[in-house]
Amino acid sequence: MKSLFIHALLLFGLAQVSLAQHIVFLIGEREYKTAESLPAYFESDLKPAGFTATFITAPPEGEAKNDFPGLEEALAKADLCLVSVRRRAPKSSQMAALKAFANAGKPIVGIRTSSHAFHLGGKEVPEGHALWEEFDPVVLGGNYHGHYGNEPAPISIAKGAGSHPILADIGELAPTSKLYRAAPLAEKAQALLFATVEGKEPEPVAWTHTFGPNNARIFYTSLGLADEFANPEFRKFLTQAILWALNDPA
Repeated sequence: MKSLFIHALLLFGLAQVSLAQHIVFLIGEREYKTAESLPAYFESDLKPAGFTATFITAPPEGEAKNDFPGLEEALAKADLCLVSVRRRAPKSSQMAALKAFANAGKPIVGIRTSSHAFHLGGKEVPEGHALWEEFDPVVLGGNYHGHYGNEPAPISIAKGAGSHPILADIGELAPTSKLYRAAPLAEKAQALLFATVEGKEPEPVAWTHTFGPNNARIFYTSLGLADEFANPEFRKFLTQAILWALNDPA
């Protein structure tokens, strides 16, 4: 009996070690208040599992909204970067650090507005700052081109994706709103979830992808509204996506 107890403790310890990963949360948007929901999610779901984190947050608006102080140093020690940014142009050194992170094969998880994170839609780029307009199609594997209104869009599992580890034991996800138009996805992308506005074609709302010469694992979901973070099933789904991106079987 004693040996079984010790064995269980060792397994628990190994699980904790496997989860001891450091995440950089890169936040720069004002529409969905992820500067509030992501730290709360980390405290409730990730920190108890052994994760550590650095939050790099730009102001919601104003002249400093394109500055992410400390990003270069934070990425140097990160195992994964979670992006929740909308239409920002980071400083050139910050953008170079993010590109180097991805090119090194480090995983990236994007939510909601990260599909248009580093694209200003034709607006002037501040001096000393940079865009990454290919971030959505090339890195995330998406094709963002606008969204629907507030119509409810029920969510369904993509054909053949039911056994994917990101979807393991996930319960019901409530219909989303302001559904993003993201089809068609990149050739290498694997759709996991779709959502459908009545009378319209289904749109992918979650998928996996790989990027670069070192095959960085990429996950993206257009979900991420405040009320979705209130759903434990969505938080579990996002956590399992993070584990998949880290290639962590725990």
